[in-house]
Amino acid sequence: MTTLLSLPKTMFNRHWWWKTLIVIAAMVFMAGLGNWQLLRLDQRRAYNAELLTKLAAAPIVVDGSTLPEEPAALVDRSATVQGTYNFSEQIAVKNQSHMGQPGVHLVTPFYIDGSDRAILVNRGWVPFREGTSDRWGQFDEPAAQVTLSGYLQKSQKMPDGSTTAVTEAPQESWFRLDIEAIQTQIDAPLMPVYFDLAPEEGRLTTTLPVRIQPETEITEGSHLSYAIQWYAFALIAGIVYAGVVRRQERERTQPATSSESDGLNTQNPVTL
Repeated sequence: MTTLLSLPKTMFNRHWWWKTLIVIAAMVFMAGLGNWQLLRLDQRRAYNAELLTKLAAAPIVVDGSTLPEEPAALVDRSATVQGTYNFSEQIAVKNQSHMGQPGVHLVTPFYIDGSDRAILVNRGWVPFREGTSDRWGQFDEPAAQVTLSGYLQKSQKMPDGSTTAVTEAPQESWFRLDIEAIQTQIDAPLMPVYFDLAPEEGRLTTTLPVRIQPETEITEGSHLSYAIQWYAFALIAGIVYAGVVRRQERERTQPATSSESDGLNTQNPVTL
């Protein structure tokens, strides 16, 4: 009969060893998924800490000079810039959605005061039916000198990190906001970041173009609960398997024990 003390030895006998290895491999895999969820949790916490630091930082004044950090480190940093729009060089970024509706983002070069440089300003989303260049004029904003507030973003490259291919003729519509590629049709040198224009005070959320809000949700997601689930699955698998081995071994040995007892009674009958 298999006891708890002898169970580990039984699980690696000739009958069970290969099944035990399969179960162990499954348990290791599930525990690995739990570890991966904890790694994702650490990454999310690091992202949250970085985002809180950015939100608390003073806005960067974009004046055309060298940026204080590399573009990748400036993502979602609040910023201000003063200058004028040039709507004659405006473009649209295709395949953008807002609340499930298809549309485009209107992106306008903004010429920085006191500098020969410009920065691309993503003024927001308009529905697909308004996304052709002949309809953009209705969304033009004051051409006078203005000060904008928003958030810096890095250039959008191809999936492999390369620059988007360009055509000889200027393009009105683009699939991504690739600053290096768009530079080929803009007169002024562009800043290496672009600018998501923040909604002005009192502006309705339904007013077109709909301004782009940065992702500011500070949560840890479900990574911890998922990790606990995977660890629990691994533990349960081991316990259930051990129970199955013990039960089947007991059922396999009990008939033999009963037969031996019956044989002894037959050979040595009790005489009254």
